[in-house]
Formats: sequence, C-alpha cells, structure tokens
Amino acid sequence: MKRQIGKILKFGLFSLFLSLIVHTTAQRVFANEGAPSSWQFSAGIYLWTPDVKGETTLGSDFDISFSDIIDNLDIAFMGMFTARKDRFSLLADVIYMDIEDDSDHLLFSGPLNQVSLSLINIEMEAWVITPAAAYTVLDAEILQLDLLVGARYLYIETETKLREVRPLGTRDTSPSESNDAWDGIVGARGNVKLNEKWSLPFHFDVGTGDTDLTWQAFGGIGYTINSVELVAGYRHLEWDFDDSDPGGEIFDDLYISGPVLGLRYLF
Repeated sequence: MKRQIGKILKFGLFSLFLSLIVHTTAQRVFANEGAPSSWQFSAGIYLWTPDVKGETTLGSDFDISFSDIIDNLDIAFMGMFTARKDRFSLLADVIYMDIEDDSDHLLFSGPLNQVSLSLINIEMEAWVITPAAAYTVLDAEILQLDLLVGARYLYIETETKLREVRPLGTRDTSPSESNDAWDGIVGARGNVKLNEKWSLPFHFDVGTGDTDLTWQAFGGIGYTINSVELVAGYRHLEWDFDDSDPGGEIFDDLYISGPVLGLRYLF
C-alpha cells in the first residue's frame, strides 16, 4: 500500500512540475505579444479506469480488466495542462499506470502435454507523456476545432513470469524488460458547444516514429460551473510495434481503453 501511495505522489509531483514548466515557458516566450491576462490556462486531473489488452511477442494475448486492476490496488491517472492565447495553444498530457495480470496463458504445448510453456503473470509500469501545440482553425458558435502537432513518449517496464513444465519437473523464470519510444503525432481536438454550460469535448491523434503506429481517440461530455469543468467520457490509446521497435521485444500491440472522469480548473 505504501508503494502505491508513493507512486501516486510521484505522479502528482511530476504533473505539477511539468505544468509549472509549461506555464512559465509560455509566459516568457510570448510576453512580448500582450499582457499576461490575455493568456488563458487550465489544469486538470482525471481518473481513468481502463482495461489493458495486447499481445506479447511470446504469442499470448493478455486482458487486464479494471476489476483486476482494482484487485491489485493498481490504477491509471491522467493529468493535463493547457495554455491558450487567441488561436494558439500549448498542451501537456501525462499518464501513469501500474498494472498486473496473473492469468494463466498457455504459450506452447508439446505431444501429450508432457512439455508446456505458460505465461502466468505480467506486471507493467508505464508513463505516457504527450506535449503538443495546437491552432484553432474554427471558432464558431456551435463548434471549436483545433489542429495539433506534437509527440508522444512511452516508457514501459515489464516483468513476466513463465512456467515451463517438463517430464522431469517444473521451472519458473522471470524475464524483465524496460524500453522507451518517441512518436510524432498530428491530430484534431475541440468542443461541440451545446450551451453556455454543456459541451461535447473530443480529441483524435495519430502518429509514428519509434513504433509502427500509435493513435488515440477521446469523446465525452463536459459541464462548466464557474471556473471548474466536470468531464466524463471514454478514451482509447493504442500502439502497434515491430520487432525492431523499442518495446517490440515485449509487445506486438498494446491497447488501453476505458471511461474517464475528472475535473479541469480554468484560470
């Protein structure tokens, strides 16, 4: 339990530090373009309750449901910061995950089941950091649409437990790997404005680089009370790996999908 609390605190401090960097940089770089009051800032923290699915290079599919994550006291958090002036925006999105699956997945079985290899546990700790810049191409009464360009950083540390069964006995091994990858992304984000308080935020991006392909999609509903916006929605994040990609030694593909609930403060 102390380990989990420590990781959550580490995530919170990292997100705060990143937000302060973006905030300070934005004010210094663009100070000559107008008064500080012309900038609009927002910061939010979100609870993400995802299922994590994928396929390992060992040939086994894995599916870590939200109930499994709760059982292991592991969860995923998101933090986001935005600085906007006129039509230009700077964005920073941070995700932290620490998840585990102790299901038994058969990888190989020999004649008469005398020889077999099974994946009996996989643990994964991951950071996903997405800095981006956006420009508003449409700001109508009903719809605001931004086009964005940026990057996505993925750090994965995994530990797998394999069980090899032979006629002379059983042997367990625990190989571990850690990898990181950078991908460039392009996309769009915006809001469908239902009225002064209700809106439908959305986001989509796609990219490549160190991995074969990465993309994400988000859709939700927001309700604004004074300077606080409550947001609920669904987010899907995916990577496809080649054998030569960072992370390709562990995964063929990785999917993270689930409901999002959080709040965003506007200042």
